Amino acid sequence: MGVTDDAPFHTALRWAIAARGLSLDRLHERLVDRGLAVSVSTLSNWQRGISRPRSPDALRALAELETLLELPHQALRKLLAAPAGSRGRTPLVPGTPRLPARRLRSALGAPADPDVDILSVHDDVTDVGDNRFESTVRLVFRARQSGVQRYVVLQHTQSDTLPTIRAGRDCALGQTRVDPAEGLAAAELLFAPLGKDETYALEYHLAGSSSEHYYGRWFPTGGPHYEMTLRMGPGVTVSHAYRIWRMDTLASHKDVTELRLIGGTLAHLVLFDLQPGFHGIRWTR
Repeated sequence: MGVTDDAPFHTALRWAIAARGLSLDRLHERLVDRGLAVSVSTLSNWQRGISRPRSPDALRALAELETLLELPHQALRKLLAAPAGSRGRTPLVPGTPRLPARRLRSALGAPADPDVDILSVHDDVTDVGDNRFESTVRLVFRARQSGVQRYVVLQHTQSDTLPTIRAGRDCALGQTRVDPAEGLAAAELLFAPLGKDETYALEYHLAGSSSEHYYGRWFPTGGPHYEMTLRMGPGVTVSHAYRIWRMDTLASHKDVTELRLIGGTLAHLVLFDLQPGFHGIRWTR
C-alpha cells in the first residue's frame, strides 16, 4: 500500500504507517536513534491532521520518516504543499460516531469483532426524489466458526429522520435499536446456522432521507469486493456522478473520477482490493 498524490498529508502518513505495521512509539524510538527528537504526541498530531511538520528540524524528521516507511523520496513532503481545500474535495462531513455505534451494537449483543469475514457488498441505491433514498444491500460473507446465525447491520444518517432497515432475501429481522441523537439505527439479521468457513449471502433493505446527494460505505480495513449501482427514480434528473473516497473522518470526500451516466439515469461502480476508508458515489442535480 503506497502514498498517492491524491491523499491529504495526514491521511497519506497514517496510511503509510499502517502499511508498515509500525507503532508511533517505535517510530519515535527510531527517530531518536537518528538524533531526531520528535515526540509521540507530535507524530500523532501529524497523522490526525491537527498539526503539520513546518520547522527545519520537523522537515528533517519527515525525510527520515519517508525512509523508515519505505516511501519514495519526498513522497510525503510534496503533499504538504497541497492546499487544505483543493479541487475535487467536498466539505468535511462527520463520519459514523464510533463510540455510539459500538454501544448500539453492544445493546444487540454483537461482538466488536464480527464472527464473519465480509467477501463482497453490493449497494443498489435509488434516489426517489424529495431528498429520499431507497437501497437494497446484498452481503456475501464467510463464517469464522460453526453456529453463526446472525449479523448486525448499522446505518448512520446526518438527517433528522432515522433510516429504516428491513430484512430481504434469505434472512429475517431480529432485534433493532436506535440512537436518534447520533442518527444511528441498527438491526439484527437472522438466518440458519452456518458451518465454519461456510459462505452465505443475504439481502436487506434501507429507506431514509438525506440532504446530501452521496451514498457509500465505510471499509475500516479495506479488502472486500464492493459494487454500487446508483439509479434515478421517476422524475429525478442528475447532471454528473463521481466516485468518491475518504480514508478517515478527518479527511473530506474526494472525487476520484467522474462516472458516466448510463442512459442518463444510472451510474455503476465496482471496486476490488479496496483501500481502507469510505467509498461511494456522489451526484449533482
